[in-house]
Amino acid sequence: MGKLLKYEMRKTMALKLILLGITAVAEVAFLITLYLNEKAADTLALTSVLLFFIALAGTVLIGVQSVLTLHRDMNTKQGYMLYMTPRNSFQILGAKMLENGLSLLLAGGFFFLLGLLDVTLLFSKLGSLEDLWKMFQDFMRMINTEIQLNSWSVLCLVTEMLTSWLATVSIAYLADIVASALLNGKKMSGFVAFLFFIALTGVLGWLQNLLRTGAAIETILLIRAGIALVYAGIMYAVSAWVMDRYLSV
Repeated sequence: MGKLLKYEMRKTMALKLILLGITAVAEVAFLITLYLNEKAADTLALTSVLLFFIALAGTVLIGVQSVLTLHRDMNTKQGYMLYMTPRNSFQILGAKMLENGLSLLLAGGFFFLLGLLDVTLLFSKLGSLEDLWKMFQDFMRMINTEIQLNSWSVLCLVTEMLTSWLATVSIAYLADIVASALLNGKKMSGFVAFLFFIALTGVLGWLQNLLRTGAAIETILLIRAGIALVYAGIMYAVSAWVMDRYLSV
């Protein structure tokens, strides 16, 4: 498993380095604006929002790349050689899911700490930024209307978002495997797989929304995260079984 995990990490390293480089450039622009151009409030707001969207888009791209890598491995001769190694499908898919989970965890932790640092720098330097803070509040409440703007609440929200995205990626794994293993060559296989993905994603959302209690929002977010992890585990088990049954050579 260790060798497979290293192999998967090497395949996704280029994207991570590119995202790190883009983040570094945006962070430098933010710091220059903050410390060298105090009157450019609009530019400061722009660089702050840019950093936020880089974090969001980067996290999404890490999951998308994982799905595309799996699709390539199942549908190209070079990738298919992986299934000729003395590894079973549970190990192969497990390495992919573990790599993606670790990548999402590291990316989420990195962007969370970077955001916490930048917010601290903003308020230590300028005291307050009412317009920027209000814009951030409005955006966070678009994600969850009950979220409180403190580090613990935001951490719980980030955890829930990351685990839900991991579960979504695991659903995409299963849909792609079904399309490649069971629907390969059939008309509208991609469309059927897409509908399958939408249906399973809907089930995940339904399960997460079953919990409507008077508990604190942080508790609810963590429970939603736990549901997402269990769901991802189920998707992994089913996906690996289908791979082992229909794609192993």
